[in-house]
Amino acid sequence: MPIVFILSSIVFACISLKFNRLLAYTELTVVGALLIMYFAWLAVSVKDLIHVILHVSSRTDASKRKSVASCPLPVVVTDKSGNIVLFNEAFSEEVMKVDDEDSANLFAYLPETSVSLESGANLSVTCNDRYYNVFYDETKHKDSLLRVYYFIDETDLRLTETEYLLSRPQIMILTIDGFNEIQKNYTNNDFTGIRMGIDRIINEWVAKYNTCYGQMSSERYIIIAETRNLEAMKEEKFKLLDEIRNFTFRDQRVGVTISVGVGTGNSFEECESNARQALDMAQSRGGDQVAVRAEDGSYIFYGGIAKGIEKTTKVRTRIVASSVAELIGNSKNVMIMGHRFPDLDAMGAAVAMYSAAVSMGVPAYIVTDREKSLAGPLLDRMDEENFKILKPSQSVEKMSDDTLLIIVDTHIVDFVEVPELYKKAKKVVVIDHHRKAVNFIDKAVIFFHDPAVSSASEMVTELLQYIGGEPIIGKFEADALLAGITLDTRNFVLRAGVRTFEAAAYLKSRGADTVRVKKLFSSTLENYKQKNTVISASNEYKNCAIARAQVDSKDIRIIASQAADELLNITQVDASFVLFESGDVINISARSLGLVNVQIIMEKLGGGGHQTMAAAQIQKTTFDEAEKKLREAIDLFYEG
Repeated sequence: MPIVFILSSIVFACISLKFNRLLAYTELTVVGALLIMYFAWLAVSVKDLIHVILHVSSRTDASKRKSVASCPLPVVVTDKSGNIVLFNEAFSEEVMKVDDEDSANLFAYLPETSVSLESGANLSVTCNDRYYNVFYDETKHKDSLLRVYYFIDETDLRLTETEYLLSRPQIMILTIDGFNEIQKNYTNNDFTGIRMGIDRIINEWVAKYNTCYGQMSSERYIIIAETRNLEAMKEEKFKLLDEIRNFTFRDQRVGVTISVGVGTGNSFEECESNARQALDMAQSRGGDQVAVRAEDGSYIFYGGIAKGIEKTTKVRTRIVASSVAELIGNSKNVMIMGHRFPDLDAMGAAVAMYSAAVSMGVPAYIVTDREKSLAGPLLDRMDEENFKILKPSQSVEKMSDDTLLIIVDTHIVDFVEVPELYKKAKKVVVIDHHRKAVNFIDKAVIFFHDPAVSSASEMVTELLQYIGGEPIIGKFEADALLAGITLDTRNFVLRAGVRTFEAAAYLKSRGADTVRVKKLFSSTLENYKQKNTVISASNEYKNCAIARAQVDSKDIRIIASQAADELLNITQVDASFVLFESGDVINISARSLGLVNVQIIMEKLGGGGHQTMAAAQIQKTTFDEAEKKLREAIDLFYEG
């Protein structure tokens, strides 16, 4: 504006020269004085800018002073509100890139810097598709607080970093689930055709993502991919799972599935180790899924739709039985416990393992809290049979280094009935059938786990047939085990395989009576009425039934679980969820017929379980909030 005024004055002075020379000379004198004053002001301002920059640079290390003084970086000076006072040419060309006098505030270009910063702090910002590391300092000039911002262009560094991270190697180990079991069902020629079809699908999938792979064995492959490839696979939810699952041979679905473990790390050795652990986790959860293990030990799961493939061989069972018998024989005493709020499956397995220890001459105890047990009728019969039952507090006092702790029907640290007992135990055996969770018990001497089995009672039934030379269970133990199998298979409807019926036949031969077993499931008339009340208040949501058990009963857990089972009898209901309150906790009991994996849904809410039976607890919430979270988890499941 001063330049425009001065130029205008010169024009008027030239015009005045034609009419009045004295007036023209006077105007030219005034204009000259103004020009001198303007250039003097400009010189002082530039000097002030240099003074401010040098003042700040004097407070940095010597290696930076030269670069700051010569201003090779974009530099801008603002007041405390971000209004631009001065800036250099580099800032104008690289950051502003506009000649807009209205954009006089730094925050108009960099809204990220509007946050409160401490003097000397730095901030990463993006402007005009460039990345800058901005740091600043404050100084006072003529009683005004000014901020000097320095912009260090690190775009090339960021792009190099991104490329480095995307090109990091990831190792994937892929295995065909139940390879030997599938092979038994086909002739050599047919199975060769099936193998060729599976190999073709894997080849096409690997080529799609520009990865390389090799075959480790007849049913196992190793794949090396970059991080960018893995991210693309994640976006498509590992469609290879669906392609293999839907594979047909001669217009017939084979029913083959795969499990994949993905490992990341700082080296190939670490990646490979993590991949093996991830594969073990995927298979322990029933297969037909991908488990991605990060460097921090966390897991992300994809898939898990198909049922686990039942193994017909019992070689592993015989080996485990021999090891368990040896551990029992070398122990001073044995303690058996299940999960919190133990049901008939947990207590049935505990009863059988108790009898196994006693038959070998080793004192045994069952640890449970009667007030929280869901197997009241079975506990009453245990009293009649003179079983030794310890309260949680008594068990901790009785635990010694020579005590063997057997945990049945759970493998999760947080779910055991007495966590203090587990922490104190030196020798631990785990027997469980639930799909493997991340926080599993990792200090067990024997970790007998099979997610394809119907129940812990079935696993124990098989074990007892190989412990000792003579049968070690009587009618009562047979009833208890059959009750556990009946509970978890919903009367032999779900997850009941060939081995399940073989176990039931063995128990029947040992004196199990279906009438006595039926009585173990009996409930009061009041509980029956309240169960029907819960069912009648249910709502349907995406082929799922959701109900709230807002009834006053000490048997609320039994009522909720029975209501969840009954809701599956409704047409077009693939899964059921019953919510009930316990203190400030909302519990969710989940059931399904297999089409919906309730384990995955409950895991999203912090719980877990099996594909057709799971549960979760949501702390410090209300029914409305808990149901909202449940519906969101169901949505995520269907979206995946």
